[in-house]
Amino acid sequence: MSETSSARAGVAYALAAIAVWGFIPLLYDTLRPVPPGEVIAHRTLWSLAIVLVLCWIKDRAQLLRVHLADRRALLLLAVTALLIASNWLGFIFAVNRGQVLQSSLGYFISPLFSVLLGIALLRERLSWPQSVAVGLAMVGVVNHAVAFGQWPWIALWLASSFALYSYLRKIAQPSSLEGLTIEVLWLAPFALAYLWYAGAAGVFGPDNAGLSLALVLAGITTALPLVWFTAASRRLRLATIGILQFLSPSIQFILAVTYFGETFATADMVTFGCIWVALALYAWPRAARAQVA
Repeated sequence: MSETSSARAGVAYALAAIAVWGFIPLLYDTLRPVPPGEVIAHRTLWSLAIVLVLCWIKDRAQLLRVHLADRRALLLLAVTALLIASNWLGFIFAVNRGQVLQSSLGYFISPLFSVLLGIALLRERLSWPQSVAVGLAMVGVVNHAVAFGQWPWIALWLASSFALYSYLRKIAQPSSLEGLTIEVLWLAPFALAYLWYAGAAGVFGPDNAGLSLALVLAGITTALPLVWFTAASRRLRLATIGILQFLSPSIQFILAVTYFGETFATADMVTFGCIWVALALYAWPRAARAQVA
């Protein structure tokens, strides 16, 4: 495959993943009648079915067995499994409460939380654009707290859990597919126990065909976009990936103020304005380095 064809394929993979992640609130909006624990249980089990099939198709079974024998990797992925399940729960909670705008805000500020983790855990030093970016993000969050009388805790929940998850996944040995497989393997017994406690499969069945299909799609839309985005990352420059990763919360933002009809007040404008400027400052030196490379 030529470099141009590879880049085109990378963009196609990235846009497919971004479209799913951006429009995913529409799917979870249809699942509001289903208890969040039941949604996560089905999301886990259907994701497990998808990733096991993908491991078989991609001939990753042997590599998966190697990682399953690695005690350190297993323990680390047990922690990341809890973090990603927490992130899923936070997102479902945001949609159920009509707080898609906060979900968008959370995924916008997640990269900036990753910067703070770098300072706290790796003793990294910030460049001046990164320092200003983190400061602006804090101003945006404080502005929201002052204006509405409460912290944007859903956004902070999503941002912190995903940033910590991303950090730990980077230091874990398994790649995205094998790593996700082991994570959902950790979660599967709890998912099965929950469904047993809730009464067989809960709402799943022919009597609730629409909700049953949505529950299956919850698993498919967990596994496939991750595989697609990984394929895109291997074909595109870091600068391109860095820009594309902000399209998903942008789509969620548009959905929140249009389809879901959430109020976008002046205080929200100030908060998001601070975050968007902060993200531009955060991405600028990364893009410059990638272009030089």
